Amino acid sequence: MLFYFLAVHALLNAGLTMARAAASANETSSVSSSPARTTQPSATSLVISSILVTATNASDSITTPTSATSFSSLPSFTPPPLKPGQLPNSYPSNPNITLPGSFDETWQDVFLVTQGLPNITFALPRNFAGNLPTNTPGHANNTLFFWAMENNIGSLTATAAQLTTVPWMIWLGGGGGPASPALLTSMISNGPMLLDREDFTISQNAQSLANLLDVVWVDQPVGVGYSTVDTDGYAKDENNVLSDFIGFLTNLAEIFPSLAKRPLILAGEDYASTYIAYIAQVLATIQSPPVQLATVAMGNPLLGDISLYADLSTVSILQSMPQLINYNEGVYSAFAAKSHACGFDFNLTYPQADAIPNLVPAPRRSSFWATFRNESQEPNVVLRRSESPKKRQSPSLGNELDPFYGCALFDEMIDYATNFSSSWAATDSFDIFDISNALSPKRTFDGGVYFNSLQVREALHAPFVKNWTSVGLYPFGSTLNTSSTANIFGDPTPMPSSLLDPLRESLSTKNISLILYSGTLNAIASHHALSVLIQNTTFGSTRGFTRQPSTPLVADSGATVGIVHTEGGITFAMFDGIASLWRDDPGSAYGFYRDFVLARGTQGSLSVDGSGQETVLGGEDEGAREDVPRVASDIFVGAGATQGTVAAPSATVAAWASFVDAQLPQATTSAAGRSMIQRWAPALALLGAIVLAF
Repeated sequence: MLFYFLAVHALLNAGLTMARAAASANETSSVSSSPARTTQPSATSLVISSILVTATNASDSITTPTSATSFSSLPSFTPPPLKPGQLPNSYPSNPNITLPGSFDETWQDVFLVTQGLPNITFALPRNFAGNLPTNTPGHANNTLFFWAMENNIGSLTATAAQLTTVPWMIWLGGGGGPASPALLTSMISNGPMLLDREDFTISQNAQSLANLLDVVWVDQPVGVGYSTVDTDGYAKDENNVLSDFIGFLTNLAEIFPSLAKRPLILAGEDYASTYIAYIAQVLATIQSPPVQLATVAMGNPLLGDISLYADLSTVSILQSMPQLINYNEGVYSAFAAKSHACGFDFNLTYPQADAIPNLVPAPRRSSFWATFRNESQEPNVVLRRSESPKKRQSPSLGNELDPFYGCALFDEMIDYATNFSSSWAATDSFDIFDISNALSPKRTFDGGVYFNSLQVREALHAPFVKNWTSVGLYPFGSTLNTSSTANIFGDPTPMPSSLLDPLRESLSTKNISLILYSGTLNAIASHHALSVLIQNTTFGSTRGFTRQPSTPLVADSGATVGIVHTEGGITFAMFDGIASLWRDDPGSAYGFYRDFVLARGTQGSLSVDGSGQETVLGGEDEGAREDVPRVASDIFVGAGATQGTVAAPSATVAAWASFVDAQLPQATTSAAGRSMIQRWAPALALLGAIVLAF
């Protein structure tokens, strides 16, 4: 950890120093010149086509695409944050930021997107974009950037009395940590257009969320993506993040008044879940919220202590990804013994009964925590053997705890893989967000080539005073000097594992559904950790689900893509063979959001048959239980792009499945067994204070 923050602190300080020097050298102009990047295509060399939206006001419709044109990008240096009180020069006709409470429907025309966007040759839904202030006291420049897409013409601009039962969605980014903009997700994942990562061409997305409902993608917290911030205005903690977001929502609902009454779906993946959990808790409990929360959806949620849940999921990961240890049963048994010594091998029962002693996170022992993948879904190198603090002379592994690693089993697993497992030792790297990815070098993508073009900035009313970046560390409190309670991303607000208790209760009281889903190939946000969190959650007098999730989840194609289960207002879904739902299986993602997030599907829900017996709608399949390993056979290899796969013989895979099946405890539906509750009294006290503050 110390190495991580010292290194990043030095890099950030160096970057800001150069940026400030460049800005001060030409303070009167919007940007100063800088050498072009050498690691990406030159934006000026791209030939593009665009759609020209000729609507002159918010009631007009869009027209047809125009012919090809070209665009140029801004210089590559990142301008420094704005000075306190300095307003964002969003676009040439940018009106002054107004006082709180002064927005109304007339601002719809200000944010209506009427200019063409590069490389789009098809008609987009009518859309609105720009920066809205967060009403942060003493920081007039603090804004959040939004891009809103209509599902039907006029649906966003409806009056307060119209469409009161029609849902809308806010999507938050999170794939790269606390500073992940949602805008990139809208362009490469679930928006109306798909940006090609090689040549920046754009195709129409038939599985866009905007085909289902009105969607607003928001870059947040302040300072992330196109969102602006004063030099000393960064959010200090989750309390500040909440205050800023509530201020943004208040202004958004004044401009689009129907949004104040319509049911809101708050959704996002990865680190967005941390923000969403706190935001949802506040929206569900404060008096007179600016919007009406109806559904919360979190994919690959990073809830609880991130590093601890990675450690307790290590054995579960090895069960499904034995390639990490070359299918070595002895090494697996050694990790299982270590897991037992650390207290990680408790059995989940349905329902859960007794709590187990508090578990303390182990100190991180590998340098892979230094870098994380950005929301382009393209992982960075997270560990190299040359940086590995632990060297082994042989692949043997004892059953006792290693003096160096202790209970940091996740770190020990990765070090083992990158030293002795064929696929990872050859690539010299590991992707904690997608275990099956063994590309070397990893594929990279810089969305800034597109979003920093002048044409995109002008069309989306985006700031000229800062460069858009796809991911980066968030300087909580305008500093990287982290507190002792900070998590591995530097977030100073600890996330208690027991947060789901008050969250579920608050949401259930208001009939707000909570949907949690994960992919089986994601290591850092393991489906096993998610199951543990759910079984730690109380449902009245019951702890956790009363039946183990095992209902097949069937896609539109008719294929079974995972399992789903609903109890007590929580829907749990697990998708087989993927790491990120929207990236790896957009068809299943679209169907899942349509049927369960939007329509609240009943498949996997409890019911009572004609004889009075409890049943599960959609049936149950013991072979599809969450704890049954999905042994993944394919490892993707290549240089910068997938060029092939490495797979073990089918007999090897079958033998491993039999071996692991013999090791698994039998799940029960009795009150026996143990559950894990982390005691985070200070964090829960802070959560209570946050709620009271509103």
